[in-house]
Formats: sequence, structure tokens, C-alpha cells
Amino acid sequence: MTKTEKQLDKALRKALTIACENIKDQCTGFSHLTHAVNLKKTHDSLHVSCFFIDDLSLSEATEQQQLSAIENEIKAQLSAINIKSPTISF
Repeated sequence: MTKTEKQLDKALRKALTIACENIKDQCTGFSHLTHAVNLKKTHDSLHVSCFFIDDLSLSEATEQQQLSAIENEIKAQLSAINIKSPTISF
């Protein structure tokens, strides 16, 4: 891993940690998120997976239309480090 890739990885982890903490404050039942990325092709390969405590919590978030707010929070944090268009799954 090159120095640039290490710096990008650190910034990415920091941005996603901030997003995760903000989402936990806004959405009850949200547990955590993970990511997978090829640091050589960040814009094409970033995938963020969001997890809830249980299926009921995910259903409630869907009914209350919180999923778009979660996506917006993740995208906002990533745009601060110039990363756009992540794939987000729940």
C-alpha cells in the first residue's frame, strides 16, 4: 500500500466513522456500517453496508423513510473527502 493509499484509507475510515456516529444519533435501531474498497479505484469500487440491530429495526427505518437520510449522511461525509457515488446497501 502506497503512502497516498494509506492516507486515503485513513480519511475514508474517519469519514465513515463520523457518518456512523451521526446515524446512530438520528436512527434508533441502527447498529453499524462496514465498507469495502479498492484504494486504486476508489470512485468505482466503494461499497458501504449498513446494519441494523434486527429486521424489525430495518423495517421501521424503511417505513419512517430514514434510509434516504442515512444515505445522505454517508454521501455528505464522503463528499467532504472528495469521494462520490458509493454503493450503499442495507
